[in-house]
This record gives sequence, structure tokens and C-alpha cells, in this order.
Amino acid sequence: MPVNDAVLGTYGRSLAVQDVRFVDSVIIRPTIITWQRLEPLPRSEDLSIALQAEVADPLWLLGRQWQFAEFLGEDAGSPIAVKLQGEAAHLSRYRPGPVPASGDASADAVDYSHFHLPLEALVEREAVRASHPRLAAEAGEHLLRLLAGTGATHARSSLRGAGFGLDINDASLPEGDPRLTDPKGKAWQTLFARRALDGRLLADALRPFAAGDGTLTGLPPAFTFGGADPNAVQDAAASWLGWYDGFLNEPTPDVGSAWVHDRQEYAFALSAQFADQTAVLAAEEYTDGRLDWYTFSASRGPDLGSPAEPVPTTPVNFRPMLPAPVRYPGMPADRYWEFEDGRVNLGSLEAGPTDLGRMLLVEYALVYGNDWFVIPVELEVGSLFHVSRLTVRDTFGVTSNVGPARNLDGTRWTIFSLTNTPGGLADLFFLPPSLPSRLEGDPFEEVALFRDEMANMAWAVERKVQGASGEARDRRMEPYIPSVYQRVTGDQVSADLIYRLATPVPQQWLPFVPVPAAPNQPPSAFGIALERRAILRVYADGTTEEVHPDGILMRTDLSRPVEDEPPLRLHEEEVPREGAVVRRSFQFARWLNGQRFLWAGRSKAVGRGEGASQLRFDVSLYHDNASE
Repeated sequence: MPVNDAVLGTYGRSLAVQDVRFVDSVIIRPTIITWQRLEPLPRSEDLSIALQAEVADPLWLLGRQWQFAEFLGEDAGSPIAVKLQGEAAHLSRYRPGPVPASGDASADAVDYSHFHLPLEALVEREAVRASHPRLAAEAGEHLLRLLAGTGATHARSSLRGAGFGLDINDASLPEGDPRLTDPKGKAWQTLFARRALDGRLLADALRPFAAGDGTLTGLPPAFTFGGADPNAVQDAAASWLGWYDGFLNEPTPDVGSAWVHDRQEYAFALSAQFADQTAVLAAEEYTDGRLDWYTFSASRGPDLGSPAEPVPTTPVNFRPMLPAPVRYPGMPADRYWEFEDGRVNLGSLEAGPTDLGRMLLVEYALVYGNDWFVIPVELEVGSLFHVSRLTVRDTFGVTSNVGPARNLDGTRWTIFSLTNTPGGLADLFFLPPSLPSRLEGDPFEEVALFRDEMANMAWAVERKVQGASGEARDRRMEPYIPSVYQRVTGDQVSADLIYRLATPVPQQWLPFVPVPAAPNQPPSAFGIALERRAILRVYADGTTEEVHPDGILMRTDLSRPVEDEPPLRLHEEEVPREGAVVRRSFQFARWLNGQRFLWAGRSKAVGRGEGASQLRFDVSLYHDNASE
């Protein structure tokens, strides 16, 4: 094996081998391994041409299409034109409360037009002026400001002398009155004393003189002030009465309450009249202050009656529209060179053998996601749209009629449509007259509902109630009233035996005990309801007192004394293991024409789990006298 010395001297330790011969005369030639790399070589400042990665082989592109099964043609043609036909009907009737299974449902229904009032305000609003003296005082101050512009002198003293004064409590509060622990109530009481006017009494005195056009035909005798023009005073009083009636939205006497006490939520129904049928939309569980189409269920009855003025239906015949593919984050790209959204990786989802829902979701997103298209449908707010025909024309010129997405065997299942009862309505789209946003104030009443497994009952804890001024009063700041216990003394014992019939519970804790769900329920029918009971508190002098709620959320009939009203009974499922929190608060929003609406409404949210009252019965304790 000859070696070239020149090569060794030139390259150091390199060795050049010319031939390698083995005994069997097999010649092994040297192997040369090379690598090649394709790099864009721009010949100008524009790099886009080099980065396009152009391919000059059309057969390669056809091969890639064959590998991706694009030649199978399973998806047929792509839609290029969609035509939608139907009928639109406006809401015309409103009925508060659950829809009755039998009887006349139109007796409690009233006419409704969404142009004048948003749906949330109609359902939630409740009378709050009677229990809110601060609002009455503010209304009286506004009237005095308007009267001052007319030159009226001594208007405050004159109206207070005529019986329009507002005082929360002129006498001293008795010992133990809850208002003693209400700082805001005491502050407003001091401010109102001998100064404030009651706007509620002023409005009641002016309403008999109100005309239909917003003016006043006269004035009460008390509205006579020295140095003021009577006509100017009359105009100022008319302006104030219009402001007072529109400042706070309260229900009218002909509209009942939609609040369901045994559910602690709202229930109501709406109706719209089509040319050949009536659609009734029922909302049975409205709790969170947000109304949308999925809150309602559609049916053909019961009949809520006809409006005083017929509301005509509108035939809808949209022009052919170009459908757009549905897009969502993480959707697979439909082009080979297109980069997908890296924020969502559907391929990293894990599913167990029994997790069918997750596997179906992944299969839909990865395989059938490009089969969905969307078209714009413009409807008026507060309208119910009935689809009568939907036709699609594809790239091959084939026109197809598209039916609703539901089971053909009659079983109840639909997608993207209102839930319908058996034998009810289908193919409906509802655009409710709901608020896009609202401002919500701090709750002026709040009650927490939760279970207490150790005491085998449920509790309603009044965290906040309305105080003397109408604003929130924190009941946790009230003085704690201990339970009464008895001492057993004697010469032969060194400790006092303390026997308690029951351990103390704060007076803002209201007990709910399990009772049969229905009267005269047979033992075989297992049904439980939770009924509010009163705790009997025994004082040191032997007197007793029933502890009742201070707020109105846990009451059933405000027209009767709290000790004489029927007890509140809740369905067992309304107090789940995680608990619930019910609130009353002020809501503010603007509507279609810019009109402002202020009302008081309720809402229910998820609680924070179970609680423990530490309630025990027949407890004996020992107290060491030496430790005192």
C-alpha cells in the first residue's frame, strides 16, 4: 500500500489511500459522501420571490392532492349562493310567573312592546320607593330646587307644616333596635330631622291634578308660596312630577311579579302571533341577569291572549347571499402551505375510553370543521323568526333544500334552535330585546343559602338588609344576643354544671328544616322540601321571642305581618351542595332611544359550599369557679 509522502507533509496526519487490495483481489474504491442544501439566492432587494418556494412540477402537486384524497369528491360542490325565506313576528304579550299547565293563562298577561322597555327591566323591577326613605328625601330636595327658581320663599317650612315632612324616627330608638347598629341609618336620620320633605307624599298630592299631556290642571292648597307666580309654581311642579315618575322604574298595578319564591328565581312567558299560529316562549329559570335566546323554550300554548292593537307579521325574503366558512381558534388549515393557529392545539387533548363527548368534539373540529358555513341574517330586536325555506346552490349549479338539524325519528334533539316541547314549535330563531350591558350597584340585601349536614338542615344567613334609610345594613355588625343557660350549684361540687337546651345561633341565621314536598304525601313517595322556621329565643327574664327575617327575600307575603304569613318553602334542589347567594340591587341601563332606566332587581349566584352553625341540642358543660 504505497503512501504519498507529499500528501503526509502537506496535510499533517491526513492519509491518502489509492488502492486497497485483499487476498481475493477485491478492490474497494474510496467512498465520497456529499451534502447539498437548497438556499434562496435573491438577486434583488425583494425576498418574496425566493421565499415562495415555487414548484415547477405539476405532477408533484397532483400527487399531493391524491395523497390528501382531494380527488375523491366526497364533499361535492362548495356553496356559492344561499337564499333564506321565512316570517318574522314581534312580541306582543307578556305574562309573569310560571306558565300554568291548565286554566286561563291570559288573565295575568299584558301587552308588551319592546320599544318602550327592555325585557330585563320588565321582568325584574319591583317596588322599592316605599322602603327607601333616602330616595324620597332626595326627590323632595329636587322639588325645592325647582321651586327656588320661581321665587318661592319658605317653601320648605310651608310644605313641612302641611304634613309633607320626612322623619325616619323622631323619638329615641328603644334599646336593642337594629338601627342602633346602622351607622348610615343614624346619619340619615339626623340629617332628615326637621328638614327633609317626603317625595312620595308630594307626588301623591300632585297626581290628581295631572293631565294627559304632562301638565297640571291645578295645585294643592299647600303649594301656595309668598313671592312666587302660581303659574311658574305649577310648571315647576309638573316638571318635577314627570321627573319623579320617570326617575325610577317600578311595576304598574296591572303587572304581577315574576319572582318565584319557592325557586328563588324569575319565571315568565312571552308570545308572538304568526299568520297561522301563535308561539309562546317560556323562561322558567332566569337567575343571572342575562337574557338570551337559549333562556327560552318554544311551544304552541297556552294562549296568552291577543294584544289590544294587532301586531302585523313581516314576510322575510332575503336576497341570495354568499356563505362564509365558519372559523374558530385551532381550526385545521385548509391549505397545504398555510400555518395553523398555535394558540390552540387540539391534537394535545387527552381522552379516556369512556370520554365520548371529548372524542366527538375533537373529531368534529379536526375532520368536519370545514363543512360548516354561516350567512348573515338581519332581524329586528324583539322579533321571532320562523324559517320556511332554505336553499343552497353549489359550484356545480345544483340547488338543494336544507332542512333543520334534528333527529328524523322524532326524538327530541335540535341544534342552534329554541328548545321545543313535544308537539311544540321548531325552526325558530329569537332575537330577544335584552340589554347588551348594564350597571349594577352594590346589593342592599343579600342572603346566603347553604346546607349544614351536621345539624341536618339548611340555613339562610341574612348578610345585608335594608336599614332605616333604605341603604344596606350589615347584620354581622349587630350585637350578639347569647342564649340563656342555667347554673346548678351545691356544696359538694367544685364546678358549676351548665345545661343548654341548644347552643346559640346568631339571629341573622334562619333555619330551614326538611318537610314532605307535598301535603298528605304517602311514605312511598320520597320527596323533600325545605321550610323556613323561626327560632324561639329565651331571654334572662323568661320572656321569649320568635326570630324572623328582617329583609324581604325570605318572606312570602309582604302585606301581612311576618309572624302571620305562610312560611317560605324551597325546593330541595334550589339549595345545592355548593349553596346559593340571592341579592337585591339597583340596575341602570340605556335602551334603544337613549332612554335611561333605573330599577331594583334580584339575582341568584353560586355560593361557596356548605356551612356549619355549630348547633347542638342537650349539651352539658362544666365551668370551673376557680378560674374566674
